[in-house]
Amino acid sequence: MSTFTRAFPSFFAVLLMGGMLGTAGCGLVSFDVSQDVPAQTVPGSPLGAVLPAALFSIPLNIDVQAATAGHGTGPAHSVTLSSITFTIRSPSGATFAFVDSISISISGNGLAEKEVAQLQPVPGTSTISIPPTPGVDLLPYINAGATITARVSGHMPASDTTFDGKVVVTVHV
Repeated sequence: MSTFTRAFPSFFAVLLMGGMLGTAGCGLVSFDVSQDVPAQTVPGSPLGAVLPAALFSIPLNIDVQAATAGHGTGPAHSVTLSSITFTIRSPSGATFAFVDSISISISGNGLAEKEVAQLQPVPGTSTISIPPTPGVDLLPYINAGATITARVSGHMPASDTTFDGKVVVTVHV
């Protein structure tokens, strides 16, 4: 066997590994980070009054720098919404049937508010998952002290209804 034939597999392996390492920082690495949505209570109304437009507004406290450091990667170049879900915790057997539509938006200091998820109609189930709006980069908002706001249409539930949830974002390195 010639020297070239014996050396070629090793040379090819070095090229392949170098190419893989060289592209690791080019968007091929991503991971999820989640934040819980604390319990929110919608006041009940036996008369079924109209829901207030703003259901809740909470800070999105995701430390992207710590997350990338914890994964041993380079800096993030974008962050996208992967999922947002809400689950009713009380009363037992309650559903989101009182909500007709829900829109989730993000805002940050000095940035225009942008819709990141929307669901209409809302199913009458105890857990809902709101589909993300494609192509929205959350990184500038997170870096500017992001707040997520839920806006709804519908009517108030018959009794006080408490739900919580989870926001999952994907960090792209």
